[in-house]
Amino acid sequence: MMNTRILLLGAALALSTTSTVFAQPNERVAEAQKAYADVDYEGTRRLAKAALERGGNDRATTGQLYLLWAMAAAALDQNDEARNAFSSAIAVNPELKLDRSVSPKIRAPYVEARGTMTSADGQAPLEVKLQQRRQALDVELRDTLKLAASVEISLRARDGAPYTRRKLAAAPSRRVALPEGSELQVFALVLDRYGNVIAQVGSADDPERLLLVASQKPQSQPEPGRHDVNRTPYYISAGAMGVLGLAAGGVATVMMVKREDAAKEWNGSSCERPGMTRQQQCGAVDDRRQRSENLAIGFGAAGGALLVGSALSLLLAPSSKPPNVALDAGPQTLMLRFGAKL
Repeated sequence: MMNTRILLLGAALALSTTSTVFAQPNERVAEAQKAYADVDYEGTRRLAKAALERGGNDRATTGQLYLLWAMAAAALDQNDEARNAFSSAIAVNPELKLDRSVSPKIRAPYVEARGTMTSADGQAPLEVKLQQRRQALDVELRDTLKLAASVEISLRARDGAPYTRRKLAAAPSRRVALPEGSELQVFALVLDRYGNVIAQVGSADDPERLLLVASQKPQSQPEPGRHDVNRTPYYISAGAMGVLGLAAGGVATVMMVKREDAAKEWNGSSCERPGMTRQQQCGAVDDRRQRSENLAIGFGAAGGALLVGSALSLLLAPSSKPPNVALDAGPQTLMLRFGAKL
């Protein structure tokens, strides 16, 4: 009997804690609350689960049903089930808190769920980030428990205009085209697989508002004389002259080797003839030596000039640095945290 009174007191305190956040309970919540008050924990759990599976509940009702389910499961010593239900209740309402005087039997799985749901970066377990990019809206969803099945975005361009609704499958990132106009009015619902609202931003009567006029800077003019020049001809010229210069250097080397061979033959005895002068004996060898020397000098000079020309062509090529153009000021960003507002 004492344990029952403690649990009833815990339920009363827990529900009173959420009264400032959730609306007045509807018929489904009232049935589950009555079963809990009658100490029918199994009935409470059954009614809460059935109401969630029927779907169509608003965010307030969804949060209260998860809370009743969690407390009933805790009372039945179903701690894993209670912890999971408390986690869902916290995801629906991140501001949910149980009074410290609540029965330890009920509070223990809640504290464990709260500790698990608290991230190191302080982000809420269920969160949406909207980024406006000119005439598009990027929808980024954070859903640590994977409760969300879809995100319903309602858009209109001005007061009094009908809303255009887009239902998107839950995903970390989606994009929605924006209507024409100077202002965007939007409200968003996150739904679970049964169609229950588990998160909400704005409403049809009080939508969030974004300006559609993007902040942009005009592009600056290119610097004088800095046109978009094709650098390819410079590279081709440099490469061609480099190859020809190396080839000329190779020919000059071959000619120099032939010149040395002819000089050795001129100075040797292989071409000597009795009774004749040296010029008469080896005149052809000397001519070959002189011709090879001249060719070596000519090809060497040409190769050097071509290599210098190749280097100059690379140096004279225009810079590839793009003109100094001012970039877009960036997307307008609106952080919408589900759970912060009904």
